[in-house]
This record gives sequence, structure tokens and C-alpha cells, in this order.
Amino acid sequence: MKMNQIRTYLAGFALVFLSSTFVFSQETSGEVFEYEAGGLEQYMGEGANVGGFIFPSLYFIGTGGVFEPAANPGDFASSEHDPLNEFGIQAIEAHIGLQFGENVSGLISGFGYQGEDEWEAELEEAFLHFQVNDFITIGGGQFLNQFGFQGGTHLHDWFFVNQNLVNARTLNEGELITQGGEIIFNTPQNSGRLTLGAGGVRTHSHAHEHGEPEGEDGDEEHHLEADGAGFNNSVFTADYRFRLPFDDSITAALSVATGENGFGENTQAFGVGVQKVWNGRDHGHGGPDFCTGATMFRTEFIGRDVEGFTEDGDTVSFDDQGLSSSIHYGLTDVTTLSLRHDWVSGVEMAELDERHRISPAISTHFGPGDRIRARLQYDYTHSDTDAIGSEHAAWFQIQIQWGGQGGSHAGHNH
Repeated sequence: MKMNQIRTYLAGFALVFLSSTFVFSQETSGEVFEYEAGGLEQYMGEGANVGGFIFPSLYFIGTGGVFEPAANPGDFASSEHDPLNEFGIQAIEAHIGLQFGENVSGLISGFGYQGEDEWEAELEEAFLHFQVNDFITIGGGQFLNQFGFQGGTHLHDWFFVNQNLVNARTLNEGELITQGGEIIFNTPQNSGRLTLGAGGVRTHSHAHEHGEPEGEDGDEEHHLEADGAGFNNSVFTADYRFRLPFDDSITAALSVATGENGFGENTQAFGVGVQKVWNGRDHGHGGPDFCTGATMFRTEFIGRDVEGFTEDGDTVSFDDQGLSSSIHYGLTDVTTLSLRHDWVSGVEMAELDERHRISPAISTHFGPGDRIRARLQYDYTHSDTDAIGSEHAAWFQIQIQWGGQGGSHAGHNH
């Protein structure tokens, strides 16, 4: 990202903070930020708000890795949110939650990271929602489109250091950043939620599809550029998440997306997932909670059909798919053990390799208000192609949170 773009991003956030402070100062002569907690928690942003309707939070995520000789972090990255340096800033996330009365809410979120060659930053979300009644909410702006369990989840809420392989492959590096509108239908007794979204797609400036070999000169005219398969111009999505009537600890997710891709043709994606929680407890923040002895199993399948063109102009189509499954166990109230298996299929014409990845991890929270998270993770990636073979990587990640709801039961999902 150019330096002037980074300045624009920072200036935009500064403007929001300053304007919010000005509005609040006109309404009251009290302190701008209100802290309900005492001690060290107040310095970590516990209860921080502006005027009771603006709720800022900040996440600092640093990650380092150890790799095989001649390997580098970029070889293992499948999205721009994955670690890209042997040790560096994986992300600085700034969030401003908005709540105007009982019916209007919103979010402004930005993401900055240390790329392989330079710092980059971008505005991820800026939207408002209006709750029409108990069952219907409408909204618009720029937002992470809902698709399955992982879609719409910010980096600081990931269970692992890096993105699921299938999400990164099939859904624009795992995030469908949409500029448009959405409507949310809640079923009675909060048993389910249907989210419909439509608009233009804000594409990433680059991709990190790891392990793609260079095509031979004689085959280039028959090659299909894999980057063009992603949603590029417009997209419509439908995501339905619901609890099963015979067991409310089981949640199912059904998702579809269709839109124009980088070839000017159509890409269609579909997903189905299931999540089961044992011994979970409700801490009042939503989402799965991992207390001592709690266990969660989650599996999600995503496939897509792509229409496009080879480099010599021939019309072609292909399909690919993948599966991500994980299990999480609450070792203590603040420590979680996790294990993930990723699989994505191969596409010969797009030079996309079939891959498997196994990732055990341990995450723990500590510090004032449990606002510091440390994570250790190991990745074993395997492919039958000579381009990848078998690769090993070990990661250490530290996340420091200011503001928002701290701890392992925060349920930050937006």
C-alpha cells in the first residue's frame, strides 16, 4: 500500500475518534472515556466508551515462526492475514463499535499489517444496522459477508494462527468484503438466523496461494490464472445458521454465494457445516465458551464452480472443494487445546495443488482482565506434488487487547 493510502486510513480513524470526543464534550463536561473497573484493568480499556454509544477497542498481534531450511513464512501463507515474516506484526486491528439507542448499531474496523516488503493497511468494515423489530434487521455499508462459521470473523477471534485452507482458496482469501446491503432474519426463540447480503466486492491487492508451481512455457497458453476464480465485481450471499430442534448444542450452517469473477464470468460457492458443544456454559457474550472440560467439534465443507478463460481465450470451467475440521478442549477456564485438519482439492489447469494440513495448537489468556493471549501452533502440510511435498512450521503468537470484552469468553464475533 502506498504511504498516502496509509495516511488516509490513519487520518480516517483519527477523525472518527476526534469527532466522537467533540460530540461527547458538547453533551457533558465529564471525562471522555468512562472506566467502570479499577486497578490495572482500566489501563487495558475495561469499560472504555465515548458517551455511552462509541466503544473503541484495539488488538496488537505479533507472530514469529520457525521453518525448515530454505523456507520462508510467505511459503505457508494462504491469505494476507496469515503471518508473512519470521517475526513481526501480523496485525494491528482497530475497532469502533457503535450503539445508538436500542435499534441502531454499527462497526468501523481497520486492519494494518507488516507485509513481506512493506507495511499495508485497509479499512475492513464500516456499516450500520437498524433493528426493525425482533425478527428483522437491515443494514448497509462495507462489511465482511457472512459465509459459514469462519466468514465474518476477524483475525483476533480466530482459533488458529492462520486462515483455514478451504476458506482462503474458495472465498477471496477467506473474506468477502462487500460494499452494499444486508438483511438479517431471526427466527422465533433465537433458534436460527438467515443473513442475505449483496453488493460489490472489494478485492485484495494480491493472493498468497502457497506452493503453486510455475507453468512450463509450452503449457502457458492452456493455463488458467487461479486469481481470476475469486469473486471480483459483485456477489450475492445467503447464510442460514440454526440449532437443531432435537439438540440445541448442535448448530448447523448452510451457505451459498454467487457472483461475477475476475474473468467476467460466474463463480458459485456453497458450504455446509456442523458444530457441536459439550459441557459449554453461557457467559453472556455469545458464541462458544471454553471453560474447564468444555469441548467443541466443528467441521465445514466448502465447494465452488468456476467459469473462466485460459490464457489463449478458450472457455473452461472447473470445480474445487475442501474441508476444515477442528476440535477444541477447555483445559482450564483460560487455556484451550485445539486440533485442526485442512484439506483442499487440486485443480490441474489452474496449477492448484491438493493439500492436507494438520495443526495442533494451545492458547491461553492472562494479564489484567485476561486481555493477553499467547498461542503455540505447529503446522504439518503435505502434498503429493514436488512443488510442496511435506513441510513443517511452528508458530508463536502473542495478542494484546485494549478495550472490548476481555478474556477467553469474550465472544468478539461481529
